[in-house]
Amino acid sequence: MRGYFALLFAVGLEVFGTLSLKFASLGQLPLGWLLTALCIAGSYVLLSVSFRRIPVAVAFAVWEAAGLALVTLLGFVLLHEALTPLKVAALLGLGAGAFLLHRGTQAPESAA
Repeated sequence: MRGYFALLFAVGLEVFGTLSLKFASLGQLPLGWLLTALCIAGSYVLLSVSFRRIPVAVAFAVWEAAGLALVTLLGFVLLHEALTPLKVAALLGLGAGAFLLHRGTQAPESAA
């Protein structure tokens, strides 16, 4: 369970860092690039922690898919960016891909 908590917080840091960079580029967040760098670095550290308990394909797919979905949805809500049917379909495809990787990944068998 600790691996999934690390993964959840890694996604949160990635999303926060990405949105910080967007707000910094709009002039609304001084030193936003520094906040972004710290968040992305923390996200990678937590992602590596999740790799200890979750297969890399699953953890990375969930990290990427959840991050993209949240950034897209928050961009729509906070920044009034377009959320087209094609973007929605792409997000559903990302979610389906992460789900299928999770379902198709077997835990390694322990040595007897």
